[in-house]
Amino acid sequence: MSEEIIVSGEEALQVADALNSTSMRVLQLLLNEHLDISTIADRLGLSQPYISAQIRKLQETNLVRVSYESGKRGIRKICELAVKKIIIEIKPL
Repeated sequence: MSEEIIVSGEEALQVADALNSTSMRVLQLLLNEHLDISTIADRLGLSQPYISAQIRKLQETNLVRVSYESGKRGIRKICELAVKKIIIEIKPL
C-alpha cells in the first residue's frame, strides 16, 4: 500500500467524483483489513451491487486494489486499500 497519492487536473476530478459518504466508509473499513464485497455490504447495511459499483469506481481511481479468491459459492472479490492519503492539488489554468 502506498502512503499517499497526489492528483490534479482530470485525475483529481475522477477521484473527487468517486468519493462520497459510502466510498469513504468503505475506505475506512479497508484501512485495517482486506474484505470481500459481501462482507463490506453486510457491515455497511447496503446491497452487494451498490458496494460493487462503489468498489469499481475506487479501483478505477487507484484507491482500492482487487484480487480474487475461491469462496463457498464461486469466486470472491477481495478488496484492499491501495493508498492511505489522497492529496488533491488545485493548479492554475
